[in-house]
Amino acid sequence: DGWKATWFRGMAQMFSCISPEMTYEFDIQYIKPLAERFAYTYYGCCEPLDNKIEVVKRISNLRKIGVSPWANVESSAEQIGGDYVYARKPNPAFVAHKTDPDTIRKETEETVKACLKYGCPCEFVLKDISTVSHRPENLIVWAQAVSNVLDQYYGEE
Repeated sequence: DGWKATWFRGMAQMFSCISPEMTYEFDIQYIKPLAERFAYTYYGCCEPLDNKIEVVKRISNLRKIGVSPWANVESSAEQIGGDYVYARKPNPAFVAHKTDPDTIRKETEETVKACLKYGCPCEFVLKDISTVSHRPENLIVWAQAVSNVLDQYYGEE
């Protein structure tokens, strides 16, 4: 069946402030049967999941876990380990006005160090950008800063 060749995406931003148990009760238990019809599941968006990762792991075909700017980087990496992709959502505010490559590098380096420490494969997904203040070059600065850090830690290939 065609569903087995595609990804499912789940998130519960409206449940950001509720307990892990309530997240399971009101979200995870309902999306599990649907998610498990697909090949893989990617869960998380802008909501901090660092205190809910164990609940999210109940989705049997889970492969990626979103780590928002409001989640604890180190704790998320420790819980995710090498079992899932650490899908880092960098802070979109860093491209909204004045883009500082040092701030971007610092945020990226914090994530990379935590992922290396706990053996997490990682990806960076810059999203939820509402503005770049008429400066599209902010995105170029962001991409170059992130690429430089990744090259530093993972080597150019």
